[in-house]
Amino acid sequence: MKVVVVGDKDTAIGFSLAGVNEVYTPENDRETKKTIEKLFMESDVGVILMSERLAEDIRGYLDQKKDTMKEVYPVIVELPDKEGPIEDKEDPLKGKIKKAVGIDITSQDR
Repeated sequence: MKVVVVGDKDTAIGFSLAGVNEVYTPENDRETKKTIEKLFMESDVGVILMSERLAEDIRGYLDQKKDTMKEVYPVIVELPDKEGPIEDKEDPLKGKIKKAVGIDITSQDR
């Protein structure tokens, strides 16, 4: 399975230098949705590393896509861009882990 990056130009350059061969830098929401749709159709894509800001711009589309998926892959991992993480944003992986395990493993109240 391959890892693919969808993000701004700086993120794409960074991951290209780190050895990721397939990077996309969509210019607008329409292009971002089209790119994600294409990647979901490719059977060898396992992980999509995506800029948080791009993901936020198409949040409704991503949520709908995830709800209709029958397969586990590809997994979308949202990463902060050069401007840093989006404040007060719920961590999507935290909810998935809690659902799978049954408890919040990141809680400080142990």
